[in-house]
Amino acid sequence: MVKQNFTRMQPRFLLPHFLKRIGWTFFIPALAFGIIVQHNEYEIPGFALAIGNGILVSGHPLKNNLTNELAVLMILISGFFVAFSKEKIEDEWVSKVRLESLQWSVYLNYALLVLTVLFVYDEGFFLVMIYNMFTMLIFFIVRFHYVLHIKDRLFNKTESA
Repeated sequence: MVKQNFTRMQPRFLLPHFLKRIGWTFFIPALAFGIIVQHNEYEIPGFALAIGNGILVSGHPLKNNLTNELAVLMILISGFFVAFSKEKIEDEWVSKVRLESLQWSVYLNYALLVLTVLFVYDEGFFLVMIYNMFTMLIFFIVRFHYVLHIKDRLFNKTESA
C-alpha cells in the first residue's frame, strides 16, 4: 500500500498577506481620487511634464499633467495588492473561491462590455472604456471578499449557537 503524503496546498503566484492591508489603505482613496480626476477634470498644479521639444501653435512647450496617470497607477497597484495577496488562512476553499470569483468577474465584465458596444456611443463609449480598465479587478475584489464575509458570518453564527 502506497502511503500518501497530504500537505497543505501552497498557493502559487500570490503576494504576501501584509500587502493586502497596504492595498486597502490606498485602494478606496485611489478610487475616489480617480473619480474626482475624471469627472471634475482635476489636475494637480505643477504636476506637468514637458514632452520633448514639441511646440504648440501658441509657442509654448507641449506639457502633459500626470494626474490621470497617477490616479490610474494608484488604482491598479493598490487593487492588485488587495486582489492577489494571500489571506491569513489560505486553504483549498479560499483558492476555489478566488478562482470562481475571477471567472465570475470575467463573465460579468465581458457581458457589460458587449452591452456597452451595442448601446453606448461617442464620448460615453470612451468613458466606459476607461472604467473598463478597472471593472474586472473591482468585480473580483467585491465578489471574493463578499463570499469570504458570508462564510465568516455563517461560521460565527453556527459557532455561537
